[in-house]
Amino acid sequence: MALRQYRCLVNSLNIRSQPFTQAAFRTGQTLRRHQVITVEDSRRAESEGYLWLNFERGWCAARSLDGRAVFMTDAVPQRERLLGINIDPNNPTANPTPEQLRGLGWVRFVLHMDSRREPPERAFAFYDPIIRAYHHSGTRILLILLQDTFVGNMPWVNGDWARYARDFAVRASAIAARYRGQVAAYQIWNEGDLDGAPTSHYVKPEDYATLLLLASEAINQADPSALVISGGLASDAANSIEYMRAVRRALGNALPVDGIAVHPYGHIPPSPNAAPFPNYTGSLDALMRRFTDAFPDKPIWITEIGVARVDVNNQTYWPRIANYMDKTIDFLRDTYMHALGAVIWFAWSDSMDQAGIVNVRGEPKNPIFSTFFANLHADYPIYERQNTPFANSIALAHSATDALADASAEAFAARLQAAAPNVSALLLWCSNGTAWLGGTGALAVHSAVDLSRIAKSLVKARVRLHAWHGLHGADITAEISQIVQAALAQGVCSIVLDLDPQRLALRQPDHIRTFMTALRRALPAETRIGLSFDGRPANFSAVNLTEWLPFIDSWHPKVWYADWNGRPSVLIGQTLSALRPYRKPIVVLTQFGPDGDMREAGRAALEPHQAAAGIAFWRLGTASAAQLAAVRGVAMPWLAGYTPLDTLGTVAVRTASPLRIRAVPSEQSPTLGQLQPNEAVSVLERLSLPPLEWIRHRRGWSVARNAATGEVYLG
Repeated sequence: MALRQYRCLVNSLNIRSQPFTQAAFRTGQTLRRHQVITVEDSRRAESEGYLWLNFERGWCAARSLDGRAVFMTDAVPQRERLLGINIDPNNPTANPTPEQLRGLGWVRFVLHMDSRREPPERAFAFYDPIIRAYHHSGTRILLILLQDTFVGNMPWVNGDWARYARDFAVRASAIAARYRGQVAAYQIWNEGDLDGAPTSHYVKPEDYATLLLLASEAINQADPSALVISGGLASDAANSIEYMRAVRRALGNALPVDGIAVHPYGHIPPSPNAAPFPNYTGSLDALMRRFTDAFPDKPIWITEIGVARVDVNNQTYWPRIANYMDKTIDFLRDTYMHALGAVIWFAWSDSMDQAGIVNVRGEPKNPIFSTFFANLHADYPIYERQNTPFANSIALAHSATDALADASAEAFAARLQAAAPNVSALLLWCSNGTAWLGGTGALAVHSAVDLSRIAKSLVKARVRLHAWHGLHGADITAEISQIVQAALAQGVCSIVLDLDPQRLALRQPDHIRTFMTALRRALPAETRIGLSFDGRPANFSAVNLTEWLPFIDSWHPKVWYADWNGRPSVLIGQTLSALRPYRKPIVVLTQFGPDGDMREAGRAALEPHQAAAGIAFWRLGTASAAQLAAVRGVAMPWLAGYTPLDTLGTVAVRTASPLRIRAVPSEQSPTLGQLQPNEAVSVLERLSLPPLEWIRHRRGWSVARNAATGEVYLG
């Protein structure tokens, strides 16, 4: 019996005696926003256009079958590290090392270039080692691009935002190309909705729309995996929401971002005594409700929150600020996990607007410092994202030779966004053997330039492009050249190779190894390669599937349930069971069909116990408008594309006296607390820094063993 928890997303949801909408079935009871129910998976039903969930109090509608209305979502466990902090490498007192922030989810900082009054290459040389070090440490970077990055023609003084946007995009492209694979996300501007503020430049919504679109396109072309986040909104909620709605209207009802950023200064969680100062009267819950209602398809990123511009030397403020921090982070994590992209505290140092967790000398301001690090160590998900760009995504698969009704790729993107806004990837069959596929439609591909054009056109809809190649293997040198052109086209996220035994010349193990070794050498190390093939387990041997395993990053099995006269759930289940032992992410490639079959295919592939990373529907060019719209009804579970982290066991304190808990694995690090004798903790991470061996637990770092003396503290 599989049990799932679901969270109510609306203010009030009727509980009914049976899964029907008529008034006669109302019980008079309701679920309130944020309430959680437990449901047995088998106690679900489809009726009157809705998916219904049955629990101990009755039935509730979870969503409409067409995906246009969603009332409940998975009561989500944490799947990503959310917590971050604002730093400023351009300021020597606000530039902590990655070791000082080990285990943190995010750092956010401005990329100062023109403000440094030096050539761009010198600015790059300054930031290169900083960005590289944070990337290698596992802490993700949110890089802010604004007027300090590129001053240009100063349109905030001289006008002509259109010219500035074009030139800004050129700079953004150069930055994203240089830091490809190192910077996880880019934020375009900061607090541009504030008119007359001394710390930011106001940008009219229609001008910001142009700036945002061109920057998003440029970043996507240079680094398709990087996220793009809106500038942090800092005016009141009503004005901020209307500002972004105006941006969306200016872009034809599109928002080319992966998240909406807000700066809710002065807002407090609904917890007793949470306000650090009397003027903190805004409701953080109300603000989050308004933003999630206004932009239900975009995660909300809190890229600044904290207490700024106070007397940093008044230590009586510090416990109040720490209390506010703790209650705010707890509330957001407990209540809005499903809606958040990040929560980034402002700031590291008092030299940053008098808002630090350390003073200008780098000394901890306790209890603010210790509270931040206690939350850092609690911010540890028990799941990890599968290593594929298709993770947690619904894709469409298309052949470049198939005609579409759209006059252009831009028109196709607009239609896709309206019909199936839950689609986040397009797998485009663009080449066979040594030649481009060609075609005459909106998504025809005659060269790598066409792939880049299509990728750029999809940016408004935030749909990533993946190239798909039919592998022959007869002319190895020429075909590798063809694949490399497709894989390296600007804006292409990955390449998927299709194996069809009717055309495949590579059958023998040594032939496969020779080809794939040469291909891997011809591509950058970070290039993702997937493999598509007949998903029936009995046919795996026809392409010698196991020989491809060391060279590829993901499986894309084709499950044509309609062609094979089978149920989607049965056939997909058989394929997933056969592929799990190969331990690669699986993206199920299946067919358009009746809407019920497509929803069944989605459930069969994406439910957590099935463990597929994503799903793709073939064949877009022959799908009807109704079938395309039916994709909207395919639900994406919260944990689709994520797998549980392996546990590292449990240890207990073996000393007679308490054992210190450190912020980071260093004896010079500030102490966060103590573990008591015989206290047991779960091990999240192990690290050897001779002679000491450290373990990380949910409260921080502690020494487990001294290899020089043989003393054991945790065992």
